Amino acid sequence: MDTRKLQFFVTGLVMMLFGITMVVVGTINDFLTSTYQVDKIFIGFCASMLTTGILVGSFTFGAIVEFYGYKPIMILGILFVIMGIEGIIYAPDVSVIPYLFLLIGVGGGVINGVTNLIVAILYPENAGAWISLLGVFYGVGAFGFPLLTSILLNSGLNYQAILFITGLVLVIPLVFVLFVKFPAPKREKPVKMREYLGFFTKPAIIIIGLVLFFQSAVEAILPTWAPTYLKDTFHVDYARALYAITVSCVSIALTRLFLSQLLKKVSSFKVLLFSLLIAMAGILIMGLGPTFWVSLTGIAIIGVGLAASFPVMLDYAADAFPGYTGIVFSIVIGIALVGNILLNLLTGYILQLLGMSMLSVLLILFVSIIIALLYAVKYKIIKQ
Repeated sequence: MDTRKLQFFVTGLVMMLFGITMVVVGTINDFLTSTYQVDKIFIGFCASMLTTGILVGSFTFGAIVEFYGYKPIMILGILFVIMGIEGIIYAPDVSVIPYLFLLIGVGGGVINGVTNLIVAILYPENAGAWISLLGVFYGVGAFGFPLLTSILLNSGLNYQAILFITGLVLVIPLVFVLFVKFPAPKREKPVKMREYLGFFTKPAIIIIGLVLFFQSAVEAILPTWAPTYLKDTFHVDYARALYAITVSCVSIALTRLFLSQLLKKVSSFKVLLFSLLIAMAGILIMGLGPTFWVSLTGIAIIGVGLAASFPVMLDYAADAFPGYTGIVFSIVIGIALVGNILLNLLTGYILQLLGMSMLSVLLILFVSIIIALLYAVKYKIIKQ
């Protein structure tokens, strides 16, 4: 295995930790409820602290990593996730747990940013394709952790033992990172705050950030609200409605595997535009489907359509600012997470007010905005 491929493989193993980070609250909330007798408000607070941590990690990693180097910051992110997960087992008091989720979130945000950045640096000629492949590792972590937890629970292990084992498994990518060489830092001096804030005024960053603002929101809204939509529309039990989460995650991961090859051969703009049209078709099938299975198929198709946006947009960001890739990735990923939070909250409010039938309408609106912004990307960034 050549050096670049080894670096990519290790980076992928680390990205799996971010996948675990994104589902950790939902996976272990039963453990928190049964062990500490906490209510749903406390679980929601833990989820908010996790998201806050991811935002902090995302907005700060870029400027830091370009001065201190990719390897030490990645190691720090991994340690934060491991310490947070293991700390939940041995927490002396329930009041400490939200701050452990904050720690996991910061580590996850750093890991997500640094891993995408390393891949863009390793493969500048086909960054979008390789970032797509990196997304498959994310899917393995996000899908595998809940699945493994379920299997181990059914085999008789308790949550404490499962979390302890998870922490030990997470040491494996840490060991790989310690012994594999990664690119050296780009800067001899840290970026000044005024220079960093100046990037928020650059039109290319604003446009790419807005695309990811809406893309991240749609990608979050789908698994959050699609199960409830299926339950209310087709009167199925919630366990069956949860298939929506599985099919959306799996379809995104498998499509990114396919995109890792397609984006090497076909214009990224054409791939992304066609993907978004596929997402629109999936939304219509979900909303108009006469049966549970047809609607579920629509949800899978939406996942296929959403898979290209993040890799392609990060590729455009890397091309537009080749000397400041870390800072730019930090900003646009941070903007994406803000969209994830705000539009998910807005969607919940509208669905509560007007009913679940509005889910398809909102998704079509958000994807339409992404398509409009995509043409702004084409004429303001790609042609320049």
